[in-house]
Amino acid sequence: MPSLGALLISGSMMLPTQALPDLQHTEWRLQSPAQPAPQPTLSISDSRISGFAGCNRFTLGIDEDGRHQVSTTRMACAPEAMAREQALLKLLGAPFRLLPSADGRYLTLAAGKTVYRFAKADAVQAAAPVAPQAAWRPRAGEQYWYATRGDCPDGACLRLRGNEGEPWRDYHGEIAGFTPEAGRSYYLKLQGEPERGGGTALQLVKVIYQETVTPVVD
Repeated sequence: MPSLGALLISGSMMLPTQALPDLQHTEWRLQSPAQPAPQPTLSISDSRISGFAGCNRFTLGIDEDGRHQVSTTRMACAPEAMAREQALLKLLGAPFRLLPSADGRYLTLAAGKTVYRFAKADAVQAAAPVAPQAAWRPRAGEQYWYATRGDCPDGACLRLRGNEGEPWRDYHGEIAGFTPEAGRSYYLKLQGEPERGGGTALQLVKVIYQETVTPVVD
């Protein structure tokens, strides 16, 4: 099994998640080329690759002709962020080499002279300083949040963040119409409605997408 070797991903071959089972259920964050937050990420699970390209979410698959098929959401960001995203998506859509490091902490994607290096998410989190997080409070109006099921002492909380470069924050309230499943991550469109007592109630408008994830570790 070539778990520590280089694998050429082309239209005539299977996805790397099938060829390299050691990468199953792992998450990675871009290390180089350096980019401002939020950094692109890769998530490998369920024999597929998905992630965040800098502005939009993407999923990598193979079409009926055996070619790479990259599907993305359709959000618009600043021109410079979109240019960086398109460069990464171009790499993902072409034949590329996948090179895990010997210690399993880094993953390199290379096509010709284009090279992207990712660090394993747990290694990034271990190196980052831990700062106290303020209590999260919902706001009024239309909004978009990443959400996953939390692990609170009372067994009833959500974890939310605005983008993939932010840490998760516990939210002990409810989102009307939304019940998260364990082991799933969601991207939600919500509506915040002011309450008489001064708070804000959140209502689910739409689940934009969801995916299987590894347990959240801060």
